[in-house]
Amino acid sequence: MARIDPLVQLRSDHTQVRDSLLDLIDATGRRDATKSLEILIRLDKLTGPHFRFEEESFYPAIAQFFGKEYQEHLLGAHDQIIRAAKDLAAVLGKGEITPEEAEQLPAVIRTQVLPHPVECEGLGLFAERLSKQELDGMAENFEACRKADVPLLEWSESIRARKA
Repeated sequence: MARIDPLVQLRSDHTQVRDSLLDLIDATGRRDATKSLEILIRLDKLTGPHFRFEEESFYPAIAQFFGKEYQEHLLGAHDQIIRAAKDLAAVLGKGEITPEEAEQLPAVIRTQVLPHPVECEGLGLFAERLSKQELDGMAENFEACRKADVPLLEWSESIRARKA
């Protein structure tokens, strides 16, 4: 028997991601590289298990409603977010944010990253139609992904079969 509700966990993660992204937009806009990097590291740790769960379990399960083409769209959104996270890490790793970057980085986060948790949250409406067996399988996978605890950028380079 599954110990967690995967849909509740998804919603909780999406809420944390939303709040962290809004904080990151604020911090990069204020040119606070230290705070921005701190937030990005927190997001990296949270979204590694989350993205892994989505790709291994959630997206395949909801493909029955949307088809493989939409599943590919969702994987492409993950690719875009991973590339944006790498770019953000490179900028923030310098320890300073230039005035130009203070304008560009919030725009990148708003357009390339922030829409994805909104889209995924809507998919929960369809996940409610999954069988108990499908949800139990998803719960087990979610627990395994969290137990492995691999951050997003590490997972994308070392475990994920698809390269961003």
